[in-house]
Amino acid sequence: MKKIFNMAVVALVCGAVAVSCCNGGKKSLLTKGNSSKMDTLSYCMGANLGMFVSTRIADIPFNFEKLDKGIEQAALNKAKWSAEEAREIFQTLIIPVNDRFSQLMRQKQDTTAVAEPIKIFDTDGQRDSLSYAYGINIGNDLREGRVPLQLIWYMKGFQQTRNGEGQVDESFIQDYLETFFMKTYPAQEQEKSEAWLAKMEKKSGVQKSESGLLYKVISEGDVSRSATDDRDEVTVHYTGRDRDGEVFDSSLYENMPKQRQEMMRQYQPDRFDENGKYLGDDPVTFPLNRVIKGWTEGMKLVGPGGKIILYIPSDLAYGPRGNQSIAPNAALEFEVELIDVNHYEEPENEKAAE
Repeated sequence: MKKIFNMAVVALVCGAVAVSCCNGGKKSLLTKGNSSKMDTLSYCMGANLGMFVSTRIADIPFNFEKLDKGIEQAALNKAKWSAEEAREIFQTLIIPVNDRFSQLMRQKQDTTAVAEPIKIFDTDGQRDSLSYAYGINIGNDLREGRVPLQLIWYMKGFQQTRNGEGQVDESFIQDYLETFFMKTYPAQEQEKSEAWLAKMEKKSGVQKSESGLLYKVISEGDVSRSATDDRDEVTVHYTGRDRDGEVFDSSLYENMPKQRQEMMRQYQPDRFDENGKYLGDDPVTFPLNRVIKGWTEGMKLVGPGGKIILYIPSDLAYGPRGNQSIAPNAALEFEVELIDVNHYEEPENEKAAE
């Protein structure tokens, strides 16, 4: 049972929306919405969370007034706690709640035992804080997501469904969301990515390989030392952007999304001097057979000291599944400085076997 609840905790931390992809701080696709016309996607998303709360974790007596307030305020970027503060508060408070919830579930399963009622929260303040922090987690996910949602209808779906007053049944919700996220959303992203790549292909200096990789060599570097084997290791600095030019990942602190910069300040204080100034960036080293296909191919097009921009189609990136910060079928842009190449050498025992 504890394992089951730990799975629930993951969903709580992620806002139980399961679809938000970090947008790197770009303009949010979330709007307040129009109450006169139902937005089915928003309602079903909220209803999905409502079902989770009312079934999987129904025995946690949230203060729903605080939880709703957290969602709405964070979604509108008006929460009194930052995303990091809310996450830290939640993670601290959820530990005793987790233990007591597990005890409660075991108690319910043992119908022969007579035991004292288990109180999930020590105080009303603890309950209020956890509820508000949970709401902030959800609201931040909604605001940072790449899926266009209307807050009014999301909240209606959440509130009505958790109260047993939902306007659509569970099977409709599951079917609708499965169709949207498995078919509609990836298809939309694929169309947008193809249009973006067609535009990039027309830019001055951009070339196209047989695989469909688009690239622009800024400087060749020492091409006599270029990577040639997928097992070669490269040392690089890089910045990854989505098709709207927003950074989702970088080895350079100055290019990192603000949220990641804040996390580094909190969890890696030794990387900053006494005045809060960042001490410097470490390059990243990896073998070419451990990265996306667009990188494996692109890193062989320049040598150490070279710079290149890669415009990578989704089939050479993360494909229709995407990942936590990449939308399905998303084409990506990487600006890469190749610092060094460590060429793969066959181990002596393998050479002898030949």
